[in-house]
Amino acid sequence: MDVTLVIDGLPVTAGEGASLLEVARSAGCAVPGLCHHEALSAIASCRLCLVEVRRPGHDRAQLTTSCDYPVSEGLVVTTDSEEIRRHRRMNLQLLRRRAPRAPALLQLAEQLGAGEALFEPLSGAPLPDCILCELCVRTCAMLGYNALSVLGRGDHKHVGAPFGQTVARACVGCGSCVEVCPTGCIAMEETATTRTVWGRTHELVPCGGCGAPLMTSAQLAATAARGGLSRERYDLCETCRRAALSEGLASGARG
Repeated sequence: MDVTLVIDGLPVTAGEGASLLEVARSAGCAVPGLCHHEALSAIASCRLCLVEVRRPGHDRAQLTTSCDYPVSEGLVVTTDSEEIRRHRRMNLQLLRRRAPRAPALLQLAEQLGAGEALFEPLSGAPLPDCILCELCVRTCAMLGYNALSVLGRGDHKHVGAPFGQTVARACVGCGSCVEVCPTGCIAMEETATTRTVWGRTHELVPCGGCGAPLMTSAQLAATAARGGLSRERYDLCETCRRAALSEGLASGARG
């Protein structure tokens, strides 16, 4: 069921229960956020997506994270005010303690007028520049590999292989964690034939058409096993697969 709410003075229609952050962004509001991905459940860890929300029948607005706030009928939302910016700046300063050199945080600091870092950088972190958004852990779990975990507490909290291992043995080298990481803190090295990430080196399987790296052998084996198909069904990249399909359709039409 659709509901109507007001965001920054403009009426907006959205599906009831949708993420307020996604609805606001769809309406053209520039709400920051580093721990959110539309394919994953929200955990509101970075706390940069703060907005002011006033519910029907309430005189006062409340400050809340928008990524995990479901929209409902009659909400009145403000996405930008000096009060909101003040809280966002402080939350950003706390994140900068963990990732002082991360380009995404430096860019946000400039946009929010956060100025110089207020706190000394955290030293000795197992994964430098990690802001504990857990996007890598949640993405890996969603894909069914569960190769990563959140370990420790407080200043010792970090992301890594489960049970404190130095190698993520369940990692298939798909690289999805690297793609979603907002600070670029996950190291992945590639050669023409191998990919190394989380302490494991994987053989790269080339596309049977163009020869470009397709995926790792471990990812291919896992994908084929889940689909119940032979490995040969995954031997082409998307470009070559589309070309082969087009050629097949053209041949059929000529025949």
